[in-house]
This record gives sequence, structure tokens and C-alpha cells, in this order.
Amino acid sequence: MTVRLVPFDTECDELADGSTRLSAHGELDLATVSAFDEALARCGRDDPSRLVVDLADVPFIDAAGLRVLIDAKRRRDRAGGELVIARPSRQVSRLLEVAGERAGLQVTGGEDPPRRAA
Repeated sequence: MTVRLVPFDTECDELADGSTRLSAHGELDLATVSAFDEALARCGRDDPSRLVVDLADVPFIDAAGLRVLIDAKRRRDRAGGELVIARPSRQVSRLLEVAGERAGLQVTGGEDPPRRAA
């Protein structure tokens, strides 16, 4: 049996409005969730008022990935900040539609204003 590991990477940068953006690349699942959680903590370390999590290059997310997003949103809420999920892929959008509403996750398709997952 061959195990195929899918690469996962993140990038953190500052946006023109002072927000911080974390861009994720690869599948977000049990195998990659710890790296993603560390990246969320690292990008949020300077405590920007708004953390944008760009999921355009994330083709798949499982329950472990969703849990990390929900926990990160709760941490941002407690700190008086905001977590916004930007440009999710079609598959990720479907998961957020189903589960994100209960968690109160904000989702935006790009330049549009944030909306609550529906």
C-alpha cells in the first residue's frame, strides 16, 4: 500500500487596509491541521483587528480543519478581532454552508463584503 501525502503550505501577508491575510494551499485535513493551526497563531500574533483566511487554493477540508477554523474564530472574537474566510473553493463553500452557519463563520467570495455562512 502506498501513502500519498498532499503538500500543504501557508503564506502570511499584510493587506492595504491593515488586515492580515493567511493563504492556505493544499488539503486541510487531519494530517495538515496542526500546521494550519500554527500558521493561524503566527499570523494573528501581532493581533490585527481582522484576519482574512484565504482558502481559494484549498480543494478539501474535513471536520478537523473546520474545528480549527471555528476555534480560531472564537479566539479572535475573545480578542475583539474578526476572522473572515475568503474565496473558498466550491467544495469548501459547501461545507461552510452546511456547518459554518452554526459556528457564525464569515465568508466572502473575494472583494465582496463579508457575509455569514448560509
